[in-house]
Amino acid sequence: MLKDYQKRVVADIEGFFTSLDDAKTLIEKTPALGSFGSPTMFAFNNPKYAQFGDRPMTGRGQIYPRVCIKMPTGGGKTLIAVETIRAYQNILAKKKTGLVVWITHRDSIYRQTIENLQNKSHAYRQLLDQASGNRTLIIEKGQLLRRQDVEENLVVLMLMMQSATRDTNKIFEDSGYTDFFPAESRYDLHRKMLAEIPNLDHTADTLLDHMQIKTSLGNAIRVLEPLVIVDEFHTMFTDNAQATLNGLNPSALIGLSATPKRGMNIVSSVSGRDLKAEDMIKLDMHIVPPSHDGDWHSMLAAIKAKREALEKAAHDLDQNQGIYIRPIALIQVERTGKEQRGTGFVHSEDVRELLIASGVPAHQIAVKSSSLDEIKTQKLLSKESEIRYIITKEALKEGWDCSFAYILGVIPNAHNGAAMTQLVGRILRQPYAKKTGIPALDESYVYFASGHVQEVLDNVKRGFEDEGLGDVYTGIEVTDTKGNVIKAPRKVKIKKDILKSYPDSVYLPVWLIKDGKTYRRFTYENNIKPRITWDTLKLADWLKEIEPLIGKSKKTQNEVMMGIEGIATLRTIAVEESVEFDELYLTRRLSETIENAFIAFHIAKKVITSLAKTIDKATLNADAGFIARELEKILQAHRKDQEAKAFEELLTSGELTLSVSDDPELGFAMPEEDIVENGLQSSYARTLYEDVDPSSLNSLESKVAKLVEASPNVLWWARNRVGYGWYAIQGWQRGKIRPDFIIARKGEKDELEFVYVVESKGEQLLGNADTQYKTAVFARMNSIRGKVVQNRTKLMTMKLNDRFDFELVPQNEEEARLRAKL
Repeated sequence: MLKDYQKRVVADIEGFFTSLDDAKTLIEKTPALGSFGSPTMFAFNNPKYAQFGDRPMTGRGQIYPRVCIKMPTGGGKTLIAVETIRAYQNILAKKKTGLVVWITHRDSIYRQTIENLQNKSHAYRQLLDQASGNRTLIIEKGQLLRRQDVEENLVVLMLMMQSATRDTNKIFEDSGYTDFFPAESRYDLHRKMLAEIPNLDHTADTLLDHMQIKTSLGNAIRVLEPLVIVDEFHTMFTDNAQATLNGLNPSALIGLSATPKRGMNIVSSVSGRDLKAEDMIKLDMHIVPPSHDGDWHSMLAAIKAKREALEKAAHDLDQNQGIYIRPIALIQVERTGKEQRGTGFVHSEDVRELLIASGVPAHQIAVKSSSLDEIKTQKLLSKESEIRYIITKEALKEGWDCSFAYILGVIPNAHNGAAMTQLVGRILRQPYAKKTGIPALDESYVYFASGHVQEVLDNVKRGFEDEGLGDVYTGIEVTDTKGNVIKAPRKVKIKKDILKSYPDSVYLPVWLIKDGKTYRRFTYENNIKPRITWDTLKLADWLKEIEPLIGKSKKTQNEVMMGIEGIATLRTIAVEESVEFDELYLTRRLSETIENAFIAFHIAKKVITSLAKTIDKATLNADAGFIARELEKILQAHRKDQEAKAFEELLTSGELTLSVSDDPELGFAMPEEDIVENGLQSSYARTLYEDVDPSSLNSLESKVAKLVEASPNVLWWARNRVGYGWYAIQGWQRGKIRPDFIIARKGEKDELEFVYVVESKGEQLLGNADTQYKTAVFARMNSIRGKVVQNRTKLMTMKLNDRFDFELVPQNEEEARLRAKL
């Protein structure tokens, strides 16, 4: 039975088709009106549709109706698509036969949709059978399509989105659809058909061969002028994609999207509150911060306990009401590739092993990645499936659907939350689109291991907006003077006058290793890591300090509960983190600091053997997380000491040099282009690039930018981005330093004086380990001032700049520091 908002959408579509049919009937009765426009144009004269600016043209040169239904994820887009087909057949086509081309966005949606449509007992198929008089054919690309099929049946042809855009040529190259075209020898009929449908693909007309229309699937579609249904329509609104859709010669196109693009004709719109009112989504949402920042092991233990509590509630629900739910936890990791394990990032196999070690049966865990898909053959909503944990990096983005997903666990830092934003929508859909009456099973849960609550809230908000549920929160949009939303990103280049007058200013120094007469990039993996030793670790002293502290505290953590309007309550909850404290567990924990598994195992065995002499097993299991965290602290301190020592040895020996080079393999130059997300032109005048996005700067960075802009001595400044291709300094620790600002200062004669590299730090971060490390690296680089080595290629005629100044600028000292330098 349709929900109230679904009934409204169907009524909107039926009203639109009725307007098209009325216009068509009017033109048929009064042929002279045809010279003033097509039925589509007449229908758009209706005040209700007068704002529709998207008026595309088919390959036959006819304007056709193309509209979009705004439908949040989880709102029942497939059901609405089926109802749209029924309305089209009844009102506009006025027949039970014909062709519908249904284009989906992702393989998961494609498989799910075609499985449901082919299943004659499924509600979607039954609705189509009602429209066709029980003569429905569901086919895929590659299956033969005959004229008799479309004349006697309602044929739904399923296509993947890349099939309609990237693989267009393959569609048009398929042959064998001879029913729709003249006999090979009837060249006159081929010419006549091409004159009527000029965008048909055909062979060349030469002296030796007559022109013939190709008997391809693409041409068959063009001849039949189908109704086209496009899921995730916003991904098919580029110029190339629109040209492809227009080339299918649709009689009408209905798109569905949670986030329609500007310029689309929105024929009907559903809000997040519509879904909330119909119990379609799991709210409230609980956000659970980490007990210790970065401790994903404890986060995983908390998720396991929460999921098992949800399963117990679900079991009781099944016993009492016969409603089956198997709560699933989604775990987002940092790496999934076969060759990516052991690189300092949390891998999917790390999580799988820890879950198994914690007592989760292996068959209840699945990995979903681009290279490994262990849920592809799973029917996750079936009682036959036993999957309770799905580990992914970003493969479960828009399109994946399983309402049993209740928990999202995020291991990557929340600060870099693009993938997290997309995963939030995966846990929102309410099973069976109906509240259970049990609060725990009517809500959703987000756990994160690293970052701040506000960063997670921001990512959750973006996730809701991406799913078309933005009205659940108060949204923020950038608009022009007329109130129109501006979101289109723009490419901006380095200003031409800077490249012409100060080309050497865009080159920045990097650390290079000198190997004889050649140089190569200095890296942590090749030049620091091999020099780390663990022989001098003072483990015995630490064991004496930690032993009296074990078993002395009860574990709790805060939980933030979000309702429709944002944060509702903050409460403290007890946390159960007990795990099997053995060599295997501790070795896994230490492997993030000690990458050599044999050394990690040796240290783990020493610790466990020593502690087991005086502390019972149950206490060690209960405090396993605490012991591991404390041990990791001394290991990390030892490692950092070793790293700094190795760096100094390389500098002293002369192997390590600070160099500036125009060789792209060795040196670094500022990227030629940047992307500005905000469509508004900024007021900044001294930027390196043609424009900058002010909204990308936090309050401290904005203050620095204003101070820099005010200095008459600044040639240019640029906000250094975090990402591939932007400036990053490799110090003696693994993580690279990515400064916030690059500033070029000019001298009294307008010459380039030096380049100032700035990292701005908030007041709350001053004095922490990261700040101290960056300050030390900058100080070491400044100590080589005037000794920067130039490595120019033979093609370089100009002298490269070798004058730099690196500085970490604390909050509240920006003006004094910048005035002194600029």
